[in-house]
Amino acid sequence: MSKVFLIGFMGVGKTTIGKRLANLLNVPFLDTDQWIETSENETIANLFALKGEDEFREIEHKTLLHLRTVEHAVIATGGGLPCFHNNMEELLSQGTVIYLSRPESEILQRLKGAKTQRPIIANKTDEEIRHIIHTLLAEREPYYTKANLTLDRNHQTPQEIVTFLNYSV
Repeated sequence: MSKVFLIGFMGVGKTTIGKRLANLLNVPFLDTDQWIETSENETIANLFALKGEDEFREIEHKTLLHLRTVEHAVIATGGGLPCFHNNMEELLSQGTVIYLSRPESEILQRLKGAKTQRPIIANKTDEEIRHIIHTLLAEREPYYTKANLTLDRNHQTPQEIVTFLNYSV
């Protein structure tokens, strides 16, 4: 195993599954958002507010290129990371990419309580969040589906997915 990248929309469980899988495989777990927050000494929400999305996506890309130096790890990416700067092709060149998919209605339920941590949905109504999820998923799906493997989170627990991935990666 070299690297396993977990991609998908915010709220699908990339961090939860990533930590469990890394533990099972006895490799480090990395989260690109946490990496960026540490290296930039700023939260993702503040980076979006201070620098704007374009500059944030540039920082994400540089982080991904830096990950070339990491040999073995399970890495959770930000939801938009695969969709900019040919990042999906970079992910695929560095390791196995797994797309964690969830229905829009489940994503909405999971994100309602996390508005303050997610800059794209901060201070939005439930209907506005529903529209954002629908629009962004439609834009991002063509990138996400380039993954080596797609897993539907709708009917599987994190433990079932981790057990499956243990035999697949």
